[in-house]
Amino acid sequence: MKGLIKNFLLALGALVHRDCAPKVVFYHDIGKQYTPMGTESEVFWAHMKCLRAGDVVCFDDGFRGVWDHRERLAVSSRQLAVRVIVFLPVGLVGKPGYLTWDEIRELQDRYGVEFQCHTWSHQTLVGPYNDEVPEPPYGRTEEWYRHELVDSKAELERKLGKKITALCFPVGYFSDDVIRRCKAAGYEKVYASYPGNVTDEYIQPRCLVQDLPVGAFKFVLRGGMSVLAPRYLKLHKFN
Repeated sequence: MKGLIKNFLLALGALVHRDCAPKVVFYHDIGKQYTPMGTESEVFWAHMKCLRAGDVVCFDDGFRGVWDHRERLAVSSRQLAVRVIVFLPVGLVGKPGYLTWDEIRELQDRYGVEFQCHTWSHQTLVGPYNDEVPEPPYGRTEEWYRHELVDSKAELERKLGKKITALCFPVGYFSDDVIRRCKAAGYEKVYASYPGNVTDEYIQPRCLVQDLPVGAFKFVLRGGMSVLAPRYLKLHKFN
């Protein structure tokens, strides 16, 4: 029933807004071998066929399914003229189920996958803690923020030999203070988890589509998530 209601709202939003501007859509992985948050491969490739030039495909956390499907992903992204970005929590690289540094460098250099920062530990920067990773032992201190935002960026730049320009908020949680810290750390753009279009603004909205059937995904590309944007923003933005 919940899925039917969501599909109805997406269809209604698409009908009302008729917004076909480029979108940023995001997933966690292709297939469910490495994480239950992954998208079944046949569903993911059906989604890809619906994308248009200018759309952006994101993967959070750096699971290894991107490596397993690298050849097809590279061909599809080139043919469709869409960007593929993987947001990496530096501290999770090389752990079971996650990409290794050698795989990341090959994906970047040979397959055209872009890598950006997802902090060091994948702990939330504000709001409720992410119980999947350890909490900061002394809370969110200045030193901790520096490690999560500045040290992670520097380590990615050292490992990948390129400038890191963007950060994605773990679990999507952010605040005005977090935005200030990201700007001070040198990030030129931050990626959130509430829906919207591709934008030149500092905060880039993204549409979470990993669990959607193909029909609902098409509604998203036509602006269907606009009706849900206030709810998503309320869940993720902290004062």
